[in-house]
Amino acid sequence: MKILVTYSSGYGTTREVAEEIKTILSEEKTFEVYLISIDDAKDIRQYDSVVLGSSVRAEHPMANVVDFLALHRHELQEKAVAFFLVCLSANCELGREEVKNKFLPVFQQRFPQIKPVAAEAFGGKIDFNRLNPVMQNLMRRVLEKSGLPGEGSVDTRDWSYIRQWAAALREILLQKSAEKAASQTAGKS
Repeated sequence: MKILVTYSSGYGTTREVAEEIKTILSEEKTFEVYLISIDDAKDIRQYDSVVLGSSVRAEHPMANVVDFLALHRHELQEKAVAFFLVCLSANCELGREEVKNKFLPVFQQRFPQIKPVAAEAFGGKIDFNRLNPVMQNLMRRVLEKSGLPGEGSVDTRDWSYIRQWAAALREILLQKSAEKAASQTAGKS
């Protein structure tokens, strides 16, 4: 099974999560897993499965994720697709549920033909030193509402939870691969 892990990341946090998901999926030796930025993922026909990650910024998934889904919606409806979102407020079970319930319906309503086999939200990271002053002030106000510090580097990612989800996804994709192989074998009989 060929799997594309693709992501949209503003400052590299979502890329780091995508890298970890790729690592966990690659533990299955029958999988060929490729990690490609969403801006470089032009042709997805060769992949059996697509894992798509987006950071959430300014209360929206990244625009290029929506563009990617629109461009590839016909191919994606034929593949095993999984979504993950990365957002500072997805730092606990309640936060993960709120982020999923707020942003995943955006994808599902616009692209109902794409039926994800898994979807999750993970905490994010922000480094105030990398932001311009306007963004620093905006992020401080946002973080004050959630009780997170508004200085330095804030990392709410739970790597153990990310690995656990990726391992569960690996099993789902392994099952999908077995089902596809059985269907192809039955079709030849």
